[in-house]
Amino acid sequence: MKRQVSMLYKMMLGIVVLLVVSEGQAQNAKVNIPFNFTIGAQRFPAGEYVLKPLLQHITLLQNERGRGLTNIATNSVESNQPSTTTKLVFNRYYDQYFLSQIWDEGNNIGRQLMKSPAEIEMIRAKSPPGEEIALNFVTEH
Repeated sequence: MKRQVSMLYKMMLGIVVLLVVSEGQAQNAKVNIPFNFTIGAQRFPAGEYVLKPLLQHITLLQNERGRGLTNIATNSVESNQPSTTTKLVFNRYYDQYFLSQIWDEGNNIGRQLMKSPAEIEMIRAKSPPGEEIALNFVTEH
């Protein structure tokens, strides 16, 4: 029993340390998105949003009032050159925009979202080739 409590305590301590370290490195980012867009199965209207890193591969999307709207799960993606700006990358098909990547200035490791079923359907329907749209955003300190 003592062994299980000790192991549980160590796991909880590890989670707290991970959260503190990631929070210490995390910076909120504010972006004005001028078009309606999709993340996963959710659609969002044009407007001002805040991105708040929660964990290494999870980012919270908040509205301008700070209300959490959705968690964004990502995988790492690597570029040959560091990003010259902090930006969001969207894939556009006709008038539909899908959040695709998140990049931090000076970093050659970005975060990439999985393609949603709606985006995959657009690709399968032989829509015109997708176009990448990059939006720069401001990091809040």
